[in-house]
Amino acid sequence: MQQLRKGLFAGITCALLSTGCGTKDSATIPTPATVWSVQPSLKYDVCHLIGILAGRPLYLQFYPGIYQQWGSKLPAPVKAALGQIDKILGPEWPPGPRLSLLMSFVPADGSLSAILRALDRNKEIYDRLMQSDYASQNNWKQWVDLKPHVQVVLQHLQSSGFENYWREQLWPGISARIEQARQELQPYDVVGDLKRFLVDFEGRDTLQVFFLALAHPHELRLSSYQRATDIRNPLREMVRSFYEQMAHPYCDRLVDSLFAADFAALQADSFLIKAQRLHAGGHGMSNYFRKELVVAVELWLAGRRQLLPVGTNLANAGTDEAARQYLRITDNGAHILAAVIYSYLESGLKVERLTYADFVRDLFASGRLRAGRIESRYTDFMSRPANPEAGSPND
Repeated sequence: MQQLRKGLFAGITCALLSTGCGTKDSATIPTPATVWSVQPSLKYDVCHLIGILAGRPLYLQFYPGIYQQWGSKLPAPVKAALGQIDKILGPEWPPGPRLSLLMSFVPADGSLSAILRALDRNKEIYDRLMQSDYASQNNWKQWVDLKPHVQVVLQHLQSSGFENYWREQLWPGISARIEQARQELQPYDVVGDLKRFLVDFEGRDTLQVFFLALAHPHELRLSSYQRATDIRNPLREMVRSFYEQMAHPYCDRLVDSLFAADFAALQADSFLIKAQRLHAGGHGMSNYFRKELVVAVELWLAGRRQLLPVGTNLANAGTDEAARQYLRITDNGAHILAAVIYSYLESGLKVERLTYADFVRDLFASGRLRAGRIESRYTDFMSRPANPEAGSPND
């Protein structure tokens, strides 16, 4: 047990092999750029345990035994604290994922006592939050409101022996899944794929995954480079999510600064406006454009890794037909601009050393991305037969 305690939270880090980025003329397998850091987390499992103990039906469906063992005879103050946590979060926030996100800024994990001590480091927690993607006073206020109730529950779990239970009963399953995941993640060079495709991509090489025993059915984003998932969840969706999240800062810059005027001009396209209203509601065209650039990248890269969540009937239809099917069924078919951008990727307009930014610049400069031309290109691309014998038109 001492050896287990010593090595438990060191993490399991491995640089993984790559199958390349799918280019037809690649003669050699590129050196993988991705370093996968795979490890457990007592802290995040406790966050999800709090969600289970709060009694929401979704969690009781998956963890009736855990609820019976740890939630059936709770002291009144702990029940009251759980009720307050549930009330503060409200129905729109699943307790486990939301607490995990807020607790990710608490600088401790290895034991309940360490986590409880770290809860009092308010300035450090605040600074970590405000330096993250989730920086907002609303998030900080919610954490301040939650903190005293979380402390009550953690103190109870500490005194009732949950940490030993986690190490003795849950850790063996987590450990086995981590070893298996090392093999499953081996083919996926997410960072390398992004570098080869975007060309001027700048980001970290290490992607961190926390494996949990009490998080099902959730798989959650902690940052662009960190995710947490349950040991029962398949990894494919999580890997695909890394492509999406890591491409966002790059694509946001194209919409917000480099090509702001060009994207503003696209707002005159009535076909795009209808799609934006269908998908984004009142979030604005800029958010829609950012998302569309990301979806095109995600489709191109994740599709070539066979990570798109489409029906098994498309197994032999080819990557581009799988992308079309994904575009038809995702978000009610709202990703019109992503489909158009993808169609020009499919037609070969982006050569190997051309940056994604320059590719988008060329689409605007050539008039391919212009108000009034979106609907016809979209219709042509989406109506193409699977595995066409002829190449795709560039114009």
